[in-house]
Formats: sequence, C-alpha cells, structure tokens
Amino acid sequence: MAKDVWTIKKVLDWTAKYFKKEGVENSRLNAEILLAYLLKKTRLDLYLQFDQPLSSSELTSFRNLIIRRSQHIPLSYITGEKDFMDFKFKVSPDVYIPRPETEILVEEATKVIKNLKLKADKESNSSKGIIVVDLGTGCGNIAISLARELKNGKVYAIDISSSALSIAIKNAKLCNTEKKIEFLLGDLFTPLEKMDLKGKVDLIVSNPPYVTTKEMDSLPLEVKKEPRIALEGGEDGLNFYKKIIQKSPQFLNKGGVLALEIGYSQAKKVKELFSAQKKFHSLQFISDYEGKQRIVFAVRE
Repeated sequence: MAKDVWTIKKVLDWTAKYFKKEGVENSRLNAEILLAYLLKKTRLDLYLQFDQPLSSSELTSFRNLIIRRSQHIPLSYITGEKDFMDFKFKVSPDVYIPRPETEILVEEATKVIKNLKLKADKESNSSKGIIVVDLGTGCGNIAISLARELKNGKVYAIDISSSALSIAIKNAKLCNTEKKIEFLLGDLFTPLEKMDLKGKVDLIVSNPPYVTTKEMDSLPLEVKKEPRIALEGGEDGLNFYKKIIQKSPQFLNKGGVLALEIGYSQAKKVKELFSAQKKFHSLQFISDYEGKQRIVFAVRE
C-alpha cells in the first residue's frame, strides 16, 4: 500500500471493499470509524480532507486495524470506546458492549426517577435521596447514565467481574459521577445482603444475560468475542430473571420499580415469572425500535 500515494479517499474505498469481501457488516461505516479513530479526526473531517495522503507509519497502523477488524474483533474493542446516551464509554473485552436498545431502558428509567422526584417534592420531602441498584453493571453505562439524573441520590452498581468494575469506575470518573455511585463486587444481590437497604431501594434496573445455552453456538462471530458470562442466561435464557424477580421485592420499597431489558422473544415467559411471583403490579412492556417488546417495568406491591 505504501508504494503508491494513498489518500484518505483511496484508503476508505479500498478498506470498504475489503471489509465487504471479509463479511464485515456496514463495511464503509467501519472503514470510516477506524480511520477517523487512527487520525484523531471526525468522519466529517475525512470527507473534507479526501485528498490528504497518509504517511507510511499511518498506513502501517491502519493496516493492523484492518486485520483486527477483518478477524471480526468488535469495532468498540478496537477503538476502546462505545457511544451511549451522548457519552463515550470506555470498553474492553472484559465488558459487554452497550447496545442502542439499552438506551430505551435508561430513558424509561430516567422517567421513573423524575416521577420519584416529583412525588418527593409534593410530600415536602425533596431532600429524600433516591436509591438505585444496577445489577450487572458491566462498563457502567446504565448506572452512570442514571447517576447523572440524581442530585442527592445514590446508585449501587454491582458486577461479578472485577475487571468489568475497573472499567466502570474509570467511566464514572470520566463522567464525574463517581461520588454518586458505589461499585460492588459480587453476584446480583449478594453484596447488598449485609447493607441496610432491604425495603429502601426505589429502583432496580438490569440488562442481564438472556441468550440461551443452545443459542450461544449460533451467535455472530463478533458477539462471541464478548464475555460469555455477560451473554448466557441458561437453558431457557431466564436464569437471571428468575433470581432478580424473586429477590427484588426484599429490597424495593412499596411502590419501588423493577426495570429489566429482555430478549426479543421473552416477553411472554417473563410475564409468567412476574405472575407467579405475585408481589408486583402495573406490569408494562415497552418495544424497541423494531417494535419488539424489549423492556419491562413492574411496581412493587
């Protein structure tokens, strides 16, 4: 590549064709994002500077990025970041990559927080701090996004992976929310057992693993690069929902809300889990951008 004059346009055109041949989806977009990342430019800059040639060192570095991407290493693992709710979150192969669908969960959970604020104001208890628990926080995208909405509340962000928590803590510091979040290492509610939180939590939110064991083998190559522990939800994909729905009432206060992201075909089964539990009401399912039910909210009796 370095023998000829390789301009930004020529590099993008070649890379897009190569990615397409290698089965990389959105080949042109991937080429643009990687080159913009390497050159520390925006994608718009690339188009405004189409004729700019790349140096031999830039070409060598970009070739390495192309090789990694053609091996179906997720784009976010290569760049080390992922956009979520207007913020760039640091990510690594130790964490699940945030998806656009989860933004719906955060947006709806934010509405819950605002309603709780209004309720506190009406009851002349505006100083009441709202308590939120994020189960399986990963890179911290949900916990941090919700913490930005809190004035004097607290978010308890839990994950079983110490490596994931390290990434989440870095993201919290970058977003100036570290004082509002307490990061806890452990399995689901376990770290909360010895804390004085039973019956005091206002909102429990989670995007738990929900891929069935059988489906794990047929996942796209890129998804298989993500932590299995963040994907697999057991034989029926419902292992974590069963535990969360059963245990949540112990920690939620009366009127507290449980908010969960679910698999695209799990609404019926999750509804049955709530019906069997009998400690929730006002069950509400919210659809994603494709019209599939992906978010469920329930209120503690």
